[in-house]
Amino acid sequence: MESKFNKEEITEIKTNLQRIDTHIPNDLTHWVWNTYKRVTGSNEKQPCSCGSAAKHWAKAVKEIKEFIKEYDN
Repeated sequence: MESKFNKEEITEIKTNLQRIDTHIPNDLTHWVWNTYKRVTGSNEKQPCSCGSAAKHWAKAVKEIKEFIKEYDN
């Protein structure tokens, strides 16, 4: 499978995902959104980091996790 990411980036993704549980650390918000856009090919604008945008952030993290799961298989 050809990846949109090199091995170092895959390692970075895995490391950063370990820091995300029910909350995305503030220093990872831009990283999460930019990674989500690369994974999906989306051009969506980054949502605010307030609670009302939680569904967008959850979707982004889920897509990144699914990408890594597929990459590892």
